[in-house]
Amino acid sequence: MFFLRDMIRLLKCWIDEDIENIPPLSELAGRLGYSVFYVSKKFHEAEGISLREYITGRKLCQAADKLYTTTERIIDIAVRYDYSSQEAFSRAFKKVYGVPPAVYRRTQKPLPRVEKTELLGYMGTVGPNKKNRGNQMKLYVKQMQDWNYYGLYAEDVDEKYWDYFKAGLWWQLGGSFIKTYDNVADFRYCAQNYVNFGELSIKQLTGEIPAPWENALDLFIGEIDKLGVDWYIHGSVALALWGINVTPKDVNIIIANAPDFEKVRAHFARYAIAPIQPCDEYGMCGGGQIFMEAAISIWTQKQDRYDMSALGKASCKGRDVYLSSLEMLRKDNEYYGRDERVALIEEKLLKTKG
Repeated sequence: MFFLRDMIRLLKCWIDEDIENIPPLSELAGRLGYSVFYVSKKFHEAEGISLREYITGRKLCQAADKLYTTTERIIDIAVRYDYSSQEAFSRAFKKVYGVPPAVYRRTQKPLPRVEKTELLGYMGTVGPNKKNRGNQMKLYVKQMQDWNYYGLYAEDVDEKYWDYFKAGLWWQLGGSFIKTYDNVADFRYCAQNYVNFGELSIKQLTGEIPAPWENALDLFIGEIDKLGVDWYIHGSVALALWGINVTPKDVNIIIANAPDFEKVRAHFARYAIAPIQPCDEYGMCGGGQIFMEAAISIWTQKQDRYDMSALGKASCKGRDVYLSSLEMLRKDNEYYGRDERVALIEEKLLKTKG
């Protein structure tokens, strides 16, 4: 049997993996070990729409993509997505998107309502860490005001997680938290990853469960090597690679040179759990967070060409990687008032000088 959040996630995966050949609801329910009535009821409770409405919406969204990106005849697209005629397809399409398929095809860019539809399914839950029933923290994405202004939502948040959200500068409304973003490229990836991996990320970053930071770093190296950019490791992982006894909860990566920001952003957008965006703070020109088994923050410095010789080096997975020098790490931890870490770094500095 499955938890509700897992059941909803599996249903969406099965529907989306081959939207043109979705198995009957009886088969999908059978895979889960429940009746069609029970699965449909629980889906509606969690999503606010029926399972059939979700499937219809996803098919129309895929049809809209075909209209915009192919020259396929409208009647062929209609049949592909199970409409008996072009007229029936046009009525359904206009009801959702406000214009007939032929008009939509002539537009210069996807309509806002079509962009929104891509996000409608991104909702999940984080179950409470207790056997008895209780409220679940609901994670979902919402469009706000206009089509390119988004909010990540966390509702019914247990107080033990409040400090995590406050530290991330989320807005708090009672037991709920909101983080908003405006004009974010490729936000659909962030929306999906936030729901799919929000639970793991939150629990790792709060120390509730261990973070597999070595696996995450190994995966990251495999991707960053494809780009040929200069980068180095900062934060607790750098301390661990220096041989200092710390337990990292995430991985902190610095992209050395500002001109590489967009290349890195575009490549890692599909892994984003908090958007990788331009900014102008703390000596950085952009930053965000991805998730590859563990949270990995990525920040890009403002310098056009950074002197990598100022950094340290360590062996990781059979190769040398750059990391912040002990002196850089000492100054950073002094700034944030982490006295215990400062003491450990100073002890290490004495040993290296000795």
